[in-house]
Amino acid sequence: MAIFFTTFLLLATSYFVRRGEAPTTQVKPENSAGAMVVPICGEPGPHLRRIGWKFGPQFDVPKHEVKVLGGKPDVDYVRYVIKPKTGQGYLELWFGPYAFNSNPEEELLIKSVSSQKRDVVNTSGEHIGTDNSGKLQTGEVWRHTFFGISGMNGARFRVGQENAPLFNRIIDSACYVPYSKR
Repeated sequence: MAIFFTTFLLLATSYFVRRGEAPTTQVKPENSAGAMVVPICGEPGPHLRRIGWKFGPQFDVPKHEVKVLGGKPDVDYVRYVIKPKTGQGYLELWFGPYAFNSNPEEELLIKSVSSQKRDVVNTSGEHIGTDNSGKLQTGEVWRHTFFGISGMNGARFRVGQENAPLFNRIIDSACYVPYSKR
């Protein structure tokens, strides 16, 4: 019986890991040093456009530095593409119940000369996602940030060094609107 239970537990765990579902666990404040903290949204600053669905994660995008493409909802997701007005590359913002994978593409991890991973937590310290980033042999940098609140939402880019600070600033602006406040 113990073998059956252990096998069942392992199979169930691998099923949810493959589906990319992020378990929500409480992160003790002393263990969350270096975590990305995502607060409840306030009002966006001047010259910023807030992008997101009615509730869940939101991002503040500088209106005068980027072009915003997409944003038309499909059946169960919406995707925005943020392009800098100068330079190359783009940032994708995904929103929806199954819109975004919790893990970066395996190819990125394999081809990276360095990579980091940190927790994403809300202001109560609850684990709500992961933030992965790295540098490729080509010199390009990438970031893959997953938010497991109000669906499987996220942001990702892969660009040269010139636009990474802009895209990092947008991802770092993340806040969320709780479902109860919509």
